[in-house]
Amino acid sequence: MFFDFHVHESQELVDEVERLGYTGVVTFKHEENKNKDYSDDLISLRKDSSFQIRWGVMIYSNNIEDLKRKIQKSRNEADVLMVYGGDLRINRAACENPRVDIISHPYRGRRDCGINHISARKAAENKVAVELNVRYLLRIRPQNRYKVLGYYREILKLQRKFNFPLIITSGAHSIFELHTPLDIIALTYCFGMNEEEASFALSETPRNIIERRDISSNVVVKGARIIK
Repeated sequence: MFFDFHVHESQELVDEVERLGYTGVVTFKHEENKNKDYSDDLISLRKDSSFQIRWGVMIYSNNIEDLKRKIQKSRNEADVLMVYGGDLRINRAACENPRVDIISHPYRGRRDCGINHISARKAAENKVAVELNVRYLLRIRPQNRYKVLGYYREILKLQRKFNFPLIITSGAHSIFELHTPLDIIALTYCFGMNEEEASFALSETPRNIIERRDISSNVVVKGARIIK
């Protein structure tokens, strides 16, 4: 059961993700556009399908207080809440917040992987997944690609030490940026993952996020939840 937890919101992309053999997908709309009226066609077409479609919100912020406010505002409106990383302060604040599901490419625009020992420990405590984004790797200038592979190796090393959730996504904006699960697993060998680790990042990590959010949405008060 493999999931692609980061694709642009598009009927064509969802169809292709399903065709490639995934069990589910998370389509993202940007935080600033989250109040836009989105069509229910993606869901209605699959009422009788086992293929899962979840909605994500990507949060952009330049300071910690603004980040907290946006997380509070968006949490109940998203199945998956992702924070746009890169700034070291934002990376750490996201890892410290249990309401965040994923920190998106914390290495963006940096000269390091964007995750240090403190952030790694907090991500493990709060079950915040760190994203390895395939699109980011493949679209960066070829002469800089070795740097990104190095960042992924650093994150993997920290993950093995602190055991925070690790998730691999396509980050696709078009069908040409989608890949089969086996292709992605093969790609991960380039930065030192083994097959078991890659499969876990594509299957168990996203499934754990879904289960955790489904449980939290049914909580009435602390210690009590609705059983369906």
